Amino acid sequence: MSDLSVPSAVVQVGQKMIEAGHASFLVGPGLRDLLTGILPSHSELSTDAPLSEILELFPNGVLIGKRRDTVMIPSQAGPVDVSPFRAGARIENDLAHRDFTINAIAYDIADGKWIDPHGGRADLENGLIRAVHRARDRIAEDPIRALRGVRLAATRGWELEQEVEAALESARTALTKIPREPVRRELVAILLSTGVARALEQLDRSRITSELAPGATPGSGAVVDRLPRDLELRLAGWLRGAHVRAVLQRLRFSRATIDRVELLLRCHHSDGQINAMGPAAAARFARRTGARNLAALIALREAEIETVGDAPAAARNALQKLRVSLASLCDSERTASGRNQLVISGADVMECLGCEPGPRVGRAIEYLAERTRLDPALNSPDALRDLLRDWIDKAGETS
Repeated sequence: MSDLSVPSAVVQVGQKMIEAGHASFLVGPGLRDLLTGILPSHSELSTDAPLSEILELFPNGVLIGKRRDTVMIPSQAGPVDVSPFRAGARIENDLAHRDFTINAIAYDIADGKWIDPHGGRADLENGLIRAVHRARDRIAEDPIRALRGVRLAATRGWELEQEVEAALESARTALTKIPREPVRRELVAILLSTGVARALEQLDRSRITSELAPGATPGSGAVVDRLPRDLELRLAGWLRGAHVRAVLQRLRFSRATIDRVELLLRCHHSDGQINAMGPAAAARFARRTGARNLAALIALREAEIETVGDAPAAARNALQKLRVSLASLCDSERTASGRNQLVISGADVMECLGCEPGPRVGRAIEYLAERTRLDPALNSPDALRDLLRDWIDKAGETS
């Protein structure tokens, strides 16, 4: 073996293929990750054995893939996907149809030799995403490769080779015609990456955004980049101006995700609307929106203002109004939380007050909640009853 640290469970699968008289090469993203010091979640082996023999050697294997031409073998190192060569009888033919050179490297399990006909290891060292042969041909074979390239650049900090970037646009129409799940997975990884700004700019330039999310505000990458890594919030930042429900339904997002993104953008009021709210209207808006969503709206508006730079006074006033509403809402929720945690019940309060259910009981409980929030040691039956008696005397409450 060479100096590559291949998980022993993966080596065992490869050795079993070799003992049966077949070649066994570690290939694909799993090998790429090992070369960059990342332990892969799954591994991929390529072999000259026919599919039927792979299944005989690994009876616990499961056929996977669109063509059911790969055997997934569970192991202690995660799934190991074993596939027959897909283009001829040599590993070089198989590698020639990989997407990028960094994924077109093979490591021979038998003797530790490298097969790297396209210079993938050098590109990996240089952080360069370069296509195997012509970029347009590789993307035409599988349009998801366009998003994969953008995602790798965004998540790993690598650079798209100029030919690859120029070929991205060739995938824009095809991406709307392939299964939605892989498109959604790539977009989610892009939106949650640290390189999201550059990635969304690339999708804008290649007009992929206009196909996947028609109407979305161009140049949203700078806004999304300033948002917390909250998927629904980042979707909202990306999809401002788009028909959100239609876009997310086409991409097969969950109903809960669609509902929250739609809520965030529906509540994304203009500065004039927010400034026109009186205290009561602002409180109602805050309660209706909820603390989590209101905090998300503030983050979105802050990101927009920071992106613009010198924002008008109306925008900053509206943002401050939202912050005040959030603080007030959080205070009321803490009070309610304290009320729910009182060690005496509403019935105990009514007995102490000598009254029936009504507003007076609510006022008493709010008073106890506030006092125990300031001093948790008061949250005992005797202390709470003493507080109630004091409250009656001081507030002039009578039964």
